[in-house]
Amino acid sequence: MPSTAATLAARRPFRITVRRAIVLLLLCTWAATPAWGQSGVAELGVTSYGRQRLDLASGRTVLEDGGELADRGSGVRLSAAWISYEDGVDVVARDVVMEGDLGRVTAPDVVVDLASGRVTATGGIAWTRAGLAIRGVELRFDAAEGIAWLIGDVVASVPEVEAAEVWVEVVGGRVLLLGPYRYAEGFLVLTGGDGSALQLDAVTTSTGSTYDARTDVEPGWRETVERLRADGGAASDD
Repeated sequence: MPSTAATLAARRPFRITVRRAIVLLLLCTWAATPAWGQSGVAELGVTSYGRQRLDLASGRTVLEDGGELADRGSGVRLSAAWISYEDGVDVVARDVVMEGDLGRVTAPDVVVDLASGRVTATGGIAWTRAGLAIRGVELRFDAAEGIAWLIGDVVASVPEVEAAEVWVEVVGGRVLLLGPYRYAEGFLVLTGGDGSALQLDAVTTSTGSTYDARTDVEPGWRETVERLRADGGAASDD
Protein backbone atom coordinates (compact mmCIF):
# COMPACT_ATOMS: atom_id res chain seq x y z
CA MET A 1 0.00 0.00 0.00
CA PRO A 2 1.28 3.52 -0.68
CA SER A 3 2.44 5.42 2.37
CA THR A 4 0.19 8.01 3.91
CA ALA A 5 1.68 11.47 3.61
CA ALA A 6 0.59 14.74 5.12
CA THR A 7 1.92 18.01 3.75
CA LEU A 8 2.19 20.78 6.29
CA ALA A 9 2.29 24.31 4.90
CA ALA A 10 4.16 25.95 7.77
CA ARG A 11 3.86 29.66 8.23
CA ARG A 12 6.50 29.93 10.91
CA PRO A 13 9.72 28.18 12.02
CA PHE A 14 9.39 25.27 14.41
CA ARG A 15 11.53 23.54 17.02
CA ILE A 16 11.94 19.85 17.72
CA THR A 17 13.67 18.39 20.75
CA VAL A 18 16.67 16.17 20.23
CA ARG A 19 19.34 14.35 22.17
CA ARG A 20 22.55 16.31 21.54
CA ALA A 21 24.73 18.24 19.03
CA ILE A 22 24.97 16.59 15.63
CA VAL A 23 24.69 13.19 17.28
CA LEU A 24 20.91 13.59 17.31
CA LEU A 25 17.85 11.83 18.54
CA LEU A 26 15.02 13.84 16.97
CA LEU A 27 11.69 14.25 18.73
CA CYS A 28 9.31 16.39 16.76
CA THR A 29 6.58 18.88 17.68
CA TRP A 30 5.34 21.84 15.72
CA ALA A 31 2.46 24.29 15.42
CA ALA A 32 1.16 26.29 12.48
CA THR A 33 -0.09 29.74 13.46
CA PRO A 34 -0.38 33.04 11.61
CA ALA A 35 2.42 34.69 13.59
CA TRP A 36 6.12 34.11 12.93
CA GLY A 37 8.06 32.98 16.00
CA GLN A 38 9.90 30.21 17.83
CA SER A 39 8.61 27.64 20.28
CA GLY A 40 10.08 25.00 22.55
CA VAL A 41 13.17 24.92 24.70
CA ALA A 42 15.82 22.34 23.82
CA GLU A 43 19.58 21.83 23.77
CA LEU A 44 19.31 21.25 20.04
CA GLY A 45 16.53 22.49 17.78
CA VAL A 46 15.53 22.19 14.16
CA THR A 47 14.14 25.21 12.36
CA SER A 48 12.27 24.91 9.08
CA TYR A 49 12.61 27.62 6.44
CA GLY A 50 9.27 26.80 4.83
CA ARG A 51 7.39 23.80 3.49
CA GLN A 52 7.41 20.54 5.48
CA ARG A 53 6.27 17.12 4.37
CA LEU A 54 5.62 14.31 6.85
CA ASP A 55 5.17 10.65 5.85
CA LEU A 56 2.95 9.29 8.60
CA ALA A 57 3.75 5.66 7.75
CA SER A 58 7.54 5.92 7.92
CA GLY A 59 7.81 8.87 10.28
CA ARG A 60 10.18 10.61 7.87
CA THR A 61 9.98 14.39 7.62
CA VAL A 62 11.27 16.47 4.72
CA LEU A 63 12.01 20.18 4.99
CA GLU A 64 11.59 20.98 1.30
CA ASP A 65 12.77 24.58 1.63
CA GLY A 66 15.63 23.70 3.93
CA GLY A 67 16.31 24.60 7.52
CA GLU A 68 18.79 24.57 10.39
CA LEU A 69 19.96 22.18 13.11
CA ALA A 70 21.29 24.31 15.97
CA ASP A 71 22.84 23.22 19.28
CA ARG A 72 22.53 26.15 21.64
CA GLY A 73 24.86 24.49 24.14
CA SER A 74 27.91 23.92 21.93
CA GLY A 75 27.11 26.44 19.20
CA VAL A 76 27.18 23.79 16.46
CA ARG A 77 24.93 24.74 13.54
CA LEU A 78 24.04 22.95 10.33
CA SER A 79 22.10 24.84 7.69
CA ALA A 80 20.97 23.23 4.43
CA ALA A 81 18.83 23.89 1.39
CA TRP A 82 17.00 20.56 1.88
CA ILE A 83 16.73 18.28 4.93
CA SER A 84 15.14 14.87 5.40
CA TYR A 85 15.18 12.97 8.68
CA GLU A 86 13.70 9.90 10.33
CA ASP A 87 13.47 9.80 14.11
CA GLY A 88 16.27 7.64 15.53
CA VAL A 89 17.63 6.66 12.10
CA ASP A 90 19.37 9.44 10.17
CA VAL A 91 19.43 12.97 8.87
CA VAL A 92 20.13 13.65 5.19
CA ALA A 93 20.88 17.19 4.00
CA ARG A 94 21.87 18.88 0.73
CA ASP A 95 23.88 22.04 0.06
CA VAL A 96 25.12 22.19 3.63
CA VAL A 97 27.14 24.56 5.80
CA MET A 98 28.29 23.22 9.19
CA GLU A 99 29.85 25.47 11.83
CA GLY A 100 31.10 24.96 15.38
CA ASP A 101 34.14 23.49 17.16
CA LEU A 102 34.85 21.57 13.96
CA GLY A 103 35.26 24.86 12.15
CA ARG A 104 33.33 25.65 8.99
CA VAL A 105 32.50 22.91 6.48
CA THR A 106 30.65 23.31 3.21
CA ALA A 107 29.45 20.21 1.35
CA PRO A 108 26.91 19.23 -1.30
CA ASP A 109 25.63 16.25 0.74
CA VAL A 110 25.69 15.34 4.42
CA VAL A 111 24.37 12.23 6.21
CA VAL A 112 24.13 11.96 10.00
CA ASP A 113 23.90 8.35 11.20
CA LEU A 114 22.02 8.57 14.49
CA ALA A 115 22.96 5.07 15.66
CA SER A 116 26.73 5.40 15.22
CA GLY A 117 27.03 9.14 15.85
CA ARG A 118 28.92 9.60 12.57
CA VAL A 119 28.63 12.50 10.17
CA THR A 120 29.64 11.95 6.53
CA ALA A 121 29.97 14.84 4.07
CA THR A 122 30.56 14.08 0.39
CA GLY A 123 30.72 15.65 -3.04
CA GLY A 124 33.68 17.99 -2.65
CA ILE A 125 34.47 19.48 0.75
CA ALA A 126 35.85 22.84 1.85
CA TRP A 127 36.90 22.86 5.51
CA THR A 128 38.34 25.82 7.39
CA ARG A 129 39.27 26.39 11.04
CA ALA A 130 42.07 28.15 12.92
CA GLY A 131 45.31 27.16 11.21
CA LEU A 132 43.60 24.96 8.61
CA ALA A 133 42.18 25.58 5.14
CA ILE A 134 41.69 22.29 3.33
CA ARG A 135 39.76 20.58 0.54
CA GLY A 136 38.98 16.97 -0.29
CA VAL A 137 36.42 14.53 -1.62
CA GLU A 138 34.86 13.31 1.63
CA LEU A 139 34.84 14.38 5.27
CA ARG A 140 33.82 12.27 8.21
CA PHE A 141 33.33 13.29 11.81
CA ASP A 142 33.03 11.08 14.89
CA ALA A 143 31.47 13.30 17.55
CA ALA A 144 32.12 10.82 20.39
CA GLU A 145 35.85 10.70 19.58
CA GLY A 146 36.06 14.38 18.66
CA ILE A 147 37.98 13.48 15.50
CA ALA A 148 37.35 14.53 11.91
CA TRP A 149 39.11 13.29 8.79
CA LEU A 150 39.24 14.25 5.15
CA ILE A 151 39.96 11.65 2.46
CA GLY A 152 40.45 11.68 -1.30
CA ASP A 153 42.79 14.11 -3.13
CA VAL A 154 43.32 16.18 0.00
CA VAL A 155 44.97 19.55 -0.57
CA ALA A 156 45.51 22.27 2.04
CA SER A 157 46.74 25.81 1.56
CA VAL A 158 47.11 26.31 5.32
CA PRO A 159 49.35 24.49 6.06
CA GLU A 160 50.70 23.59 2.63
CA VAL A 161 49.78 19.91 2.42
CA GLU A 162 48.93 17.19 -0.05
CA ALA A 163 47.93 13.83 1.38
CA ALA A 164 45.83 10.74 0.90
CA GLU A 165 44.11 11.41 4.24
CA VAL A 166 44.23 14.15 6.86
CA TRP A 167 42.99 13.43 10.40
CA VAL A 168 42.31 16.22 12.90
CA GLU A 169 41.76 16.14 16.65
CA VAL A 170 39.04 18.77 16.89
CA VAL A 171 39.77 20.03 20.41
CA GLY A 172 43.51 19.38 20.79
CA GLY A 173 44.35 20.38 17.23
CA ARG A 174 46.72 17.50 16.45
CA VAL A 175 46.86 16.59 12.77
CA LEU A 176 47.92 13.30 11.17
CA LEU A 177 48.85 13.06 7.49
CA LEU A 178 48.66 9.60 5.95
CA GLY A 179 50.78 8.96 2.89
CA PRO A 180 51.53 9.53 0.29
CA TYR A 181 51.92 13.05 1.67
CA ARG A 182 53.83 16.27 1.08
CA TYR A 183 54.19 18.92 3.80
CA ALA A 184 55.90 22.24 3.17
CA GLU A 185 56.66 25.11 5.54
CA GLY A 186 59.12 27.71 4.34
CA PHE A 187 62.28 25.89 3.24
CA LEU A 188 61.16 22.69 5.00
CA VAL A 189 59.60 20.05 2.74
CA LEU A 190 58.72 16.61 4.09
CA THR A 191 57.36 13.78 1.95
CA GLY A 192 56.25 10.23 2.58
CA GLY A 193 54.99 7.31 0.54
CA ASP A 194 52.19 4.78 0.99
CA GLY A 195 51.84 3.69 4.60
CA SER A 196 53.81 6.63 5.99
CA ALA A 197 52.51 9.15 8.51
CA LEU A 198 53.40 12.63 9.72
CA GLN A 199 52.08 14.22 12.90
CA LEU A 200 51.55 17.98 13.05
CA ASP A 201 51.17 19.52 16.51
CA ALA A 202 49.29 22.80 16.62
CA VAL A 203 51.29 25.72 18.02
CA THR A 204 49.92 29.19 18.75
CA THR A 205 52.34 32.08 18.29
CA SER A 206 52.06 35.86 18.38
CA THR A 207 51.52 35.83 14.61
CA GLY A 208 48.87 33.09 14.58
CA SER A 209 48.65 29.30 14.43
CA THR A 210 51.35 27.04 13.01
CA TYR A 211 52.50 23.41 13.35
CA ASP A 212 55.48 21.42 14.56
CA ALA A 213 56.06 18.38 12.33
CA ARG A 214 57.23 15.01 13.63
CA THR A 215 57.60 11.60 12.01
CA ASP A 216 57.51 9.81 15.39
CA VAL A 217 53.72 9.73 15.64
CA GLU A 218 52.41 9.34 19.19
CA PRO A 219 51.30 5.69 19.59
CA GLY A 220 47.94 6.53 21.17
CA TRP A 221 47.09 8.98 18.39
CA ARG A 222 48.02 6.53 15.64
CA GLU A 223 46.10 3.70 17.37
CA THR A 224 42.97 5.85 17.57
CA VAL A 225 43.20 6.68 13.87
CA GLU A 226 43.76 3.03 12.90
CA ARG A 227 40.81 1.94 15.02
CA LEU A 228 38.51 4.43 13.33
CA ARG A 229 39.86 3.46 9.90
CA ALA A 230 39.15 -0.21 10.63
CA ASP A 231 35.64 0.78 11.68
CA GLY A 232 34.90 2.28 8.28
CA GLY A 233 37.00 5.42 8.20
CA ALA A 234 39.33 4.62 5.31
CA ALA A 235 38.68 5.63 1.75
CA SER A 236 39.26 2.08 0.54
CA ASP A 237 36.47 0.79 2.77
CA ASP A 238 33.73 2.37 0.67
